[in-house]
Amino acid sequence: MKFYQIFMCVLLFTGCSSNLSPNLKFTDQLPETWSAPLPKEESFAGKWWEVFNDTLFNQFFNEFRDKNPDLLSISQQIESSNLLAKINGATLSPNISTSTGGGRRLQNLSAFGFSLSSLGLGGGSSDSTESDQVVSFTSDNYSATLAMQWEIDIWGKLRNQRKAAYKTFEASKKELAYLRFSLSTQFASSYYSAVEAEMQYRLAEEITSSLKGVRDVVSERYGRGLTSSLDLRLAEASLANSKLQLVDRSIQKNRVLRSLESILGMYPSATIQVSTELPSSIPPIAAGIPSDLINRRPDVIAAVNKIEAASYDHAQSKRNLFPSFSLTASGGTSASELKDVLNGDYSVWNLGANISAPIFQGKRLRNNVQLKEVQFNLAELEALKIMIRAFSEVEQALYVQHQIILQLDAVRIAEEQARAAYDLAFDRYQKGLVDLVTVLNSQNQWRNSQSIKISIQNLHVNSYTALQLALGGTF
Repeated sequence: MKFYQIFMCVLLFTGCSSNLSPNLKFTDQLPETWSAPLPKEESFAGKWWEVFNDTLFNQFFNEFRDKNPDLLSISQQIESSNLLAKINGATLSPNISTSTGGGRRLQNLSAFGFSLSSLGLGGGSSDSTESDQVVSFTSDNYSATLAMQWEIDIWGKLRNQRKAAYKTFEASKKELAYLRFSLSTQFASSYYSAVEAEMQYRLAEEITSSLKGVRDVVSERYGRGLTSSLDLRLAEASLANSKLQLVDRSIQKNRVLRSLESILGMYPSATIQVSTELPSSIPPIAAGIPSDLINRRPDVIAAVNKIEAASYDHAQSKRNLFPSFSLTASGGTSASELKDVLNGDYSVWNLGANISAPIFQGKRLRNNVQLKEVQFNLAELEALKIMIRAFSEVEQALYVQHQIILQLDAVRIAEEQARAAYDLAFDRYQKGLVDLVTVLNSQNQWRNSQSIKISIQNLHVNSYTALQLALGGTF
């Protein structure tokens, strides 16, 4: 008895300090505002994917949410994680089971030296044939049993197990939610990459048509002897190069359309019709303050949940050093006749209590406590890494968005001026005031500025979705 008292004291002493507390000192260093430039205008208040004001995109976005295999898989993973958490957290409840059965037993008594004569049933001599006959015994048995086993959670071991399972599920759910959101922003980028490809293709068609017009003017002037064959050859070469560019744009358009169709769960036939214009203006996002990000980013919330789960796992590992207490009970009937199974006169009951305590485990339990503490520290470090990455992504996304807005303002001016320069050069060429090289150069500048404007418009879309993802938007 004295040994047991000493043993219990040791267990209680070692189990006093159970839960580990998160120590994320990084949060104390957060600034009051972002260092990157912030927009001054009012932000869009609706759903983030409606900011583009694109009816066709909204239609495809709804199809994406309904048909994308990756999204459907994530939904099943969330349900799987939920069920696993319920399974792991169900240990607090008693285990109750029932069983019914029936059987017939045939026992050969001759194997134990019994015969009809020895049992007084033969009545003849010991060497008679009857006495040598096989003696058997047949019995029937039918039973119905209800059994219960319940571990009493005195030390909180099972409660910690349930809490750990719940926090693990919450972490998994947040991670999958972040993945869903990431996939939705990727879809938006894929869709508007297809729109950009469509616009670049149409621009190539427009340029090719424009160069045909230039070639026709040069050819007409050459026929009248107003220009040299050099101008005609330059015009033909520019037209041929534009046709090559048109083919390249067609290949690019076909490729991104097939990719988009695959994302939508459609057969990749490159026949899908997308919008013909990129969003001309996108309202800014309310970035809030850095400290808000901890409660906004699903992956950050998931990392904190993992820390808490690791803390509960550590607590459970320490409780495993304690004795376990359980109650057992069973009741039922057992009878030789089936009709008597429900007869209370044949009832059988059993009640019991069990105590089990670890005495020698080869330091397995104590090593497990240390392991859980190491896993807690790893979860803490992983959360710190995820937090730093999250803040970095927001700062970068804010900076990129600001720079892209500046680029958009500049390229719009450049495109307007390039168009005016080309119109002026072509008019003066028809009057014989400038050479064809001037016309082609101005036309090329205009073409490049248009193409750059389209690309930057798409970059603006990408920067918007990247910032939404960095801030932990909803899906």
